[in-house]
Amino acid sequence: MAYEEKTDWLPDDPINEDDVNRWEKGIKDAHTDLAAHKNDMNNPHNTTKAQVGLGNVENVQQAAKKDFDKHEQDQVRHITSAERGEWNAKETPVGAQVKAAQAEANAKAYTDSFAARRDNPNQVTKAQIGLGNVENVKQASQTDFDAHVSNTKSHISDNERNKWNAAQLIKLTGDDGKRTLIPESTDILTLPTGFYYGVGKSVVNNPVEGDVSWYNYDIIEGVAGRKTIVAYQSWGITMWIGMVHTNGEFRGWKQIATTDIVDKVQSGLEIHNNDKTNPHSVTKQQVGLGNVENVKQETPDGAQKKADAALNQSRNYTNSTAFITRPLNSITDANDLSLPPGTYRLDTNYMVANPVLQNQFPSNDNRTGLLIIYPSANKWATRQDWFSISTKTLYTRVAVNSTDYSDWYVLETSEGSQSKADKALADAKNYVDTNYTNQNLTILTGSNAIQDARTGGNEYPRGLTLMDVGQGNTTGYPFGYGIVKNEKYHDYRFTQYFYGTGNESDSYIHSTGTWIRHWWTGSGWTAWHKISGFAHANIGTTGIQYLDKAAHTKIQFNRKIKDSHNAFDTKNSRFVAPNDGMFLVGVGLYMINTPAYINFHLKLYLNGSLYKPVDHKRGDFVDKQNEMYLGLNGYVTVPMNKGDYIEIYCYCNYGGSDRRGVSDYNEAYNFINIQEIGGLNYPTV
Repeated sequence: MAYEEKTDWLPDDPINEDDVNRWEKGIKDAHTDLAAHKNDMNNPHNTTKAQVGLGNVENVQQAAKKDFDKHEQDQVRHITSAERGEWNAKETPVGAQVKAAQAEANAKAYTDSFAARRDNPNQVTKAQIGLGNVENVKQASQTDFDAHVSNTKSHISDNERNKWNAAQLIKLTGDDGKRTLIPESTDILTLPTGFYYGVGKSVVNNPVEGDVSWYNYDIIEGVAGRKTIVAYQSWGITMWIGMVHTNGEFRGWKQIATTDIVDKVQSGLEIHNNDKTNPHSVTKQQVGLGNVENVKQETPDGAQKKADAALNQSRNYTNSTAFITRPLNSITDANDLSLPPGTYRLDTNYMVANPVLQNQFPSNDNRTGLLIIYPSANKWATRQDWFSISTKTLYTRVAVNSTDYSDWYVLETSEGSQSKADKALADAKNYVDTNYTNQNLTILTGSNAIQDARTGGNEYPRGLTLMDVGQGNTTGYPFGYGIVKNEKYHDYRFTQYFYGTGNESDSYIHSTGTWIRHWWTGSGWTAWHKISGFAHANIGTTGIQYLDKAAHTKIQFNRKIKDSHNAFDTKNSRFVAPNDGMFLVGVGLYMINTPAYINFHLKLYLNGSLYKPVDHKRGDFVDKQNEMYLGLNGYVTVPMNKGDYIEIYCYCNYGGSDRRGVSDYNEAYNFINIQEIGGLNYPTV
């Protein structure tokens, strides 16, 4: 399969094993194709003679250059331009024969009178008969001349002359077809097109100065002074490419990466990734924790327990110190020094049914009345007043230094007591109304209750108000049922709380929790932030789960141990977020292994796609005694919106035929733990 590139990388995309395997396979395939290509001597690029500047050369045997030079310099067998001109001016054999015959006839007629003379009485010269340039040497016969003219091996044709004139005149190699040795101190940037070799330290501008290794150089010249130079270190099988740009500007050497270099980088990257000793010396300031002291931090459970304890202490303190009207018939022992202050109303039926309590009040005036217990700052003295409604008489008693109460005694007349009791009661009501039940703590009902969570904060009344949310409200509250408390100082200081119903029966198991949001008139409502009732789950596995080879297999977590919000679905092994928030996910698997090559990659998927790797083990396992089994463990944080789901997958590849999988050796080793650690998903995605 051809290499498939990825072009949609994002800055925070993780590089996983599939990416590295894809790169390594691409490099291996490229080198395999390159090696096959280099060994292909059948012209794989279909290069033509025209592309190498030999378009005019015919596919015929060529004469060697030295033979051609020797033949060309042979002045005996070839004519000069002067000779060619002279010979072209001479008569042809036929013409000469005609003229010779005529001359013979004339000569006979002329020589009849000179038949006996042999001294050339007329002093005829060779010039006079048109042979002035003919040497007095033996001439070649016509037959020999014609044979020489027709000898095509000794002479060239016009086509041959044109082919040779267009032939490439630069030698790329030595005469033996091998690379040319570079003379010592030669600058390789000045060499012409060709194939060369030399010792690295003996040449100038070698990729590695002073290298004693042998190098091969391939040089191709271009126009305007440009060159491409490829240098190979023979012993190290290392390659560089250099460029001489326009007008001889050398742009430097670039080493070409091979698989061993990539593997070395990958190995270094894996070592770095597995280095948990803070190799970059990251400081707490760099991760935004510069103000955090190096002390033990509270866990969410611990913080929740302390918050609950503080709330209970606050309630107990309020109940024990606030002077408020207590519920009807809410005490059984009036002598209890730890009773909180306030006004207690006791009726006749209750007093008669509790004779021990009735006997603690004044005789003959102990049936119906109001018991008033006053606050005591330091418990040095505790005071009680008993106002008899039937006789309208006020009694009082005290307990000093936590001793028993004194006897009851009457404070005033009935009229005076009644007047003061009325005032005390009015004062108590006013105190309570001012601090607890006045307009700052009002239950909004009917049309005054705002049931739409999208309503702006400016529509709410000022003060402390309570509202009921019900009927499956879907306007934007965390649940369809609950209670809303509003703490509004004004439109720029408004906090709203939502309390779940606490109904944990059937499908409402997740209805417990507290959320908070804020209103600012300029920006509106913030998102709901959960502050209590966080979800958690602990899920395990049962039985052996074998993994598919060279594939991602979904891990089946099918044994619920704890699931606070019933959020884990064992049918499809998914945890579904019950609300927006940040979740801490821990995963552990105990893997079946055997002595051979193994590659385990534990991964967390969010909404069906890879979100984060959890753990990775890869290598050759040879020790059967100690390495038969191995653990995959890790924790990741996952921001989730309500309805998002997570799943656990494991990629597995191995050597041999023995199957790998999740062991059932000890089910405690196989788990997925999920803890909601924050009630708001920042930013919302």
